Amino acid sequence: MARNRAAELVLSGIRPLVLIVGAEALATRRRARKAGVELDWPTSPGWPNTWPALEPDLGVHAVERASGLDQATTMYALVETAVCHAAGRSIDQQRAAMGRLMERFNAIAVDNPYSWFQKRRDADEITTVSAENRMVCFPYPKYVNAVMDVDMAAAVLVTDAATAREIGLAENEVAHVAGWADAHDVWYLSQRPEVHTAPALSRCSTEALRMAGLGVDDLEAFDLYSCFPSSIEVARDTLAIDVDDDRPLTLTGGLPYHGGPGSNYVTHALANTLQRLRSGGGPVLVHGNGYYLTKHALGVYTNRTNKRTTEPDGDLQKQIDALTAPIPVLAPEDLTRTATATVAAYTVPFGRDGSHEAAIALISATDGPDEDRQATSGQTIHSVVRCGEKLTSDLLDGDGVGSTVLLEKEDGGVVATAG
Repeated sequence: MARNRAAELVLSGIRPLVLIVGAEALATRRRARKAGVELDWPTSPGWPNTWPALEPDLGVHAVERASGLDQATTMYALVETAVCHAAGRSIDQQRAAMGRLMERFNAIAVDNPYSWFQKRRDADEITTVSAENRMVCFPYPKYVNAVMDVDMAAAVLVTDAATAREIGLAENEVAHVAGWADAHDVWYLSQRPEVHTAPALSRCSTEALRMAGLGVDDLEAFDLYSCFPSSIEVARDTLAIDVDDDRPLTLTGGLPYHGGPGSNYVTHALANTLQRLRSGGGPVLVHGNGYYLTKHALGVYTNRTNKRTTEPDGDLQKQIDALTAPIPVLAPEDLTRTATATVAAYTVPFGRDGSHEAAIALISATDGPDEDRQATSGQTIHSVVRCGEKLTSDLLDGDGVGSTVLLEKEDGGVVATAG
């Protein structure tokens, strides 16, 4: 979002020159901890003062957190199963499609001199579980997960044409911000009617392309946020990019291979976009994603001046909010008026020793009438629940989305069992 705010500050004349800088040294910190070395680095107390500001809840619903659905590794793996089901693929077919997709990203990372990992891996190696490529959260082995422990930095300057000329930049040295938009979907993953779609991303892409006076077919390349395969797949499908489209979907190589420096990956995407445009490439769309397909920021960049005077739509978020109402989410123990539910998405966390934990499922049920409560009869409600051993095994064996499950009290809590 910072790049879009910077563009608006420049457009308004408030700030003719904005510097966006991001740096991470997580790899050094990790090595220091492992070696027992205390780094004498400056720190700041309390919540970081960022621009735009970070949200204290970090995008996780209390019910999600209580069931262990509170990390990116579990969230995006859960979305993958919904993507698989919506596409009508088996788990094996989805694994193969995922491998082909990520092999493309890896190949670009290998050719990028700034990538943190430059080892070429083919689709089979990326998706086959091995001692080096352990399962992290089903269906994601290690090689499709973003890697944050990197030492990487990038910076971009955002300015207007006159200032660019004043500081000595030639026309072919700059990229033009032709259109942009940012907004968020229903805030919590478990409150969304569907977790494999992103209505806010769809509206943002329409708005950014409208400002640029371009269509998706006019774009020559993309950098789709690539923390995990599902993030790429949802963005690709939302933009109506064909699975077999040979245009680049990343200019860096993606977070699992180029490296995913905390909240600073998109700055690297912008730097690589500038390099491509300086080499004569055509329009590029860059996608930034925050939390769990929650916040979306898009920018369209060209190597030619955008003669359009269209400004961003200030009511975009209100329009998106009017499209989708959040689904009520209840703790499993509060689902007193239903004994059955349907699996909407799921994942299974794995330990480093290869053993799996209980599956975590996002479930959908129909709320029944209750005179003591305000809920409307027939209303769809969601919850997040841990699954029993037999159901976990079933979910690992195939596409379990759409399965009917039973909710049973166990050890003071509620678990989902095979229906």
